[in-house]
Amino acid sequence: MKKLFYSFLFILLGVNLTFAQLSDRVNSPSTFKIGTRPVAGNWGIVIAPSYQDFSDIINRIDGDDSTEVKNILPVIALRIYKSDNLVLRIGLRSKSSNLKISGNLFLPDSILNQNLTELKYQRRTAELYITPGVEYHFSKSNILDVYLGASIPLGYVKENQTDYLRSATADYQSYERTRFSLAYGFEGFIGVQAFVADLPLSIGIELGTTALGKLGKKWKVKYSAKSGTTLTDQTYYTLNLDNDDQIDPLSAGTIAQTSTFDKLTAKSFGIDGMARLTLSYYFNK
Repeated sequence: MKKLFYSFLFILLGVNLTFAQLSDRVNSPSTFKIGTRPVAGNWGIVIAPSYQDFSDIINRIDGDDSTEVKNILPVIALRIYKSDNLVLRIGLRSKSSNLKISGNLFLPDSILNQNLTELKYQRRTAELYITPGVEYHFSKSNILDVYLGASIPLGYVKENQTDYLRSATADYQSYERTRFSLAYGFEGFIGVQAFVADLPLSIGIELGTTALGKLGKKWKVKYSAKSGTTLTDQTYYTLNLDNDDQIDPLSAGTIAQTSTFDKLTAKSFGIDGMARLTLSYYFNK
């Protein structure tokens, strides 16, 4: 991970040697320039991986396949300097996956008292978060920059899962599960960044608190089946909780996880600390 980070940093440094600094501010009459600082009208691209991003990736590198990578991409944000001190910011986080299995069984298999000859399975997931925000920068120093910020995460989680089983007698069972969850929250943080040499780059850290809520944590299940001349079509709901949702073992929630409902409401809200590194590149529009 360290080698990957340093390689990326050196590439950026090499590319940007041909760019002039964004401002001519200096902190002292010394002929040794410390750094460059963005001013009103400048833009910036920020890559801000969190502690959880690093932890997930390292676990996968170490061969722990049971660990889910929660964040495929680090937070990528765009900064717009409306003034030397006021900055508008919009961030993006996204991940998706698709697994599809389809085939005819070489030898009919007996499952659920059926001689199965065909099966299909598909699972698709997608998450998208857009995070508009604002920053206020206190200092005009070309060395260190301290700022306060706030943002509002908005997004969704979309899932679809299909199971299909068919027997030699043309009987079948089909389950189609869908989930669409809206996500909302608030994030407050304080940040500090140091400008790199005489380049339009900065490295920093942001610390703060994130609150995030999710609505619609349930499967909508459409079940259809054919057994002989009998056709069945049903629609019902079951729970679909995230990995970090904990339920006490001796509670109604435990029963709810294995039950079906004709009407169901499931949502969550949590507050947690946040720490992330920032690597920023600044440019003129």
